[in-house]
Amino acid sequence: MNEPLGAALLRRVFREYFSTDGTALIALREAAQAGIDPFRFCAQQLNLSENEVYRRAANILVLTFSNEVPPLSIRAIKVHNIDQLNSVASLRGRMLDRDVLFISPDFWRYVELAKRLSGKPQLRAQLCVVSPKSLRRAFVQQQGASLYESSITRLAKKWPFASAHLGLSSFTRYGFLCVVLAVAISVFFPLGWFQPVATSLMTVLFLLPAVFRLSCALNGRVVTRVSTDKLLTDNQLPTYSIIIPLRDEALLVKQLAKAMQALNYPAAKLDVKFVVEATSKETIAAIEPFLDDIRFEMIPVPDSEPRTKPKAVNFALPFVRGEHVVIFDAEDIPEPNQLRLAATIFASNTQLECLQAELVIDNANENPLTALFATEYATQFGLIMPTLAHLDMPMPLGGTSNHFRTETLKNLGAWDSFNVTEDADLGIRLARKKLKSAILPSYTREEAPINTWPWIKQRTRWMKGWMQTLLVHSRDFKSLIRQIGWRNAAIFYIFVGGLVFSAPLHVFFVAQFSLDLFLHKGVGLAGYTQLNIYVLVLITGYLSAVFTAFLGLWHTRQLHLFGWQLFLPIYWLLTSFATLRAALQLAVAPFSWEKTTHARTQLPRYDQKRTSNVEQTSTAPTKSFYL
Repeated sequence: MNEPLGAALLRRVFREYFSTDGTALIALREAAQAGIDPFRFCAQQLNLSENEVYRRAANILVLTFSNEVPPLSIRAIKVHNIDQLNSVASLRGRMLDRDVLFISPDFWRYVELAKRLSGKPQLRAQLCVVSPKSLRRAFVQQQGASLYESSITRLAKKWPFASAHLGLSSFTRYGFLCVVLAVAISVFFPLGWFQPVATSLMTVLFLLPAVFRLSCALNGRVVTRVSTDKLLTDNQLPTYSIIIPLRDEALLVKQLAKAMQALNYPAAKLDVKFVVEATSKETIAAIEPFLDDIRFEMIPVPDSEPRTKPKAVNFALPFVRGEHVVIFDAEDIPEPNQLRLAATIFASNTQLECLQAELVIDNANENPLTALFATEYATQFGLIMPTLAHLDMPMPLGGTSNHFRTETLKNLGAWDSFNVTEDADLGIRLARKKLKSAILPSYTREEAPINTWPWIKQRTRWMKGWMQTLLVHSRDFKSLIRQIGWRNAAIFYIFVGGLVFSAPLHVFFVAQFSLDLFLHKGVGLAGYTQLNIYVLVLITGYLSAVFTAFLGLWHTRQLHLFGWQLFLPIYWLLTSFATLRAALQLAVAPFSWEKTTHARTQLPRYDQKRTSNVEQTSTAPTKSFYL
């Protein structure tokens, strides 16, 4: 590393900012201490776009510069390892009447190039400088077919039959639909001799998940609070990638960019990928004004089946530059310290491979539906999942704010492009590979659907994905037991399977109970016994749910929402309908993705605050968000 030559070149590139070679040398050393390429370091410090930095660098060496790699100039080549694309800094093509090598060197390669050109100036005619973002956009175009193939086959290559499109035959899907309906209808139309069996089955399926959730809630939140004075400094932080899949989300782009820029993380060490479906023209147009920010990059995903979120993020995965990677959704507003905290925890615990941040609903006050949705999140992410993580039980991840070590994620096969709750499936796969997950003591604010039909469509997708996850991981039961043991297998079936079967059962059970009560079927000892069991199950189920809700709302400081639990029976009936719809969809349209419509809330989102699980000190910003 030739520091004097590097400082002299850096001064020439940024001549109006560095008055002497000495000041440029200071910048070089600061970049080295931070572990950042000097070009990115200067772009961050001087608030310059990547294109502007590389235009300046090209001018100093009298090289041609282009804002983009011309599409017609790209030559198709076969890449054997698609994950190597991120480290490639050149691309052969043709420009006008000559062959050209499009290059995007980091700073020290640029210094070596300057020395080489001094001896071979004729090389200038063969080179064209582009920014790293432009080069990656060219690779997306050139390697679109390979990227698509990788996005849908990566998991199957790593773990055969772990993908929903291979592990779920038509016979399996239709058979599962029949089982769900048979279990539900058996309660409503039990034959005389089957009445005791149906009652017992109903009791187990309805109460066991409820008791399990209550016991998790009573176990308490086991998440360690972290003081801000123990967080990694800027120089200690690794590069962190953020993947944000977007489809028809133009209204949320400005809010999303603001949330990413508010993160307490060095801009030069952030790698934010807006992964946008190519058909979402308005969303692409909304993102383009933000792409001069050194943090932001857009990756268009060609329109292809399956049209799912996990396919899109898999498509972008080969381009992530970070040691760690996190997924955020379009409506997400993460706590500013979240990434710095995650990087600190990963650095201090080498056994951890995944961190799940808590998800909270910030439009809970909008109507009864959003209030009940917020209560679900409060218990799920505030109480139940921390208990699962603490006891090393299988933990189905949430759909966003999952933080991973990038290499671990790739080695695991990344996301299943055909599973519509790819997060839950990935959480179970982590457990099967004995990779440790934990709860991150930070939160991400989300928006709940405000109307019933969008809520039903979202819940249908979630329940269908849980059904896919249940079936895929039950395909080889012996292997499942061998990998996670009997205890964790039981937890998996109670938590995932119990939810899948108890939800549709509820509507039939309530109908049967109401009918028996209306027709006074409780005449006689047997009838009274049957009716009393129904009453006991209903009361126990609802009371456990209400008490769990109370604990969750107490944890999130939202006890003002507790009164909305009066609508819980209606909410459960909606869940039953969505689950039956999911079972039907699983049979006839297993990989269809019913997208949730966002940006419908009428409540402001950036003036709401909630406490952080990171203790505030004088060494870090004191602002924190409250609900």
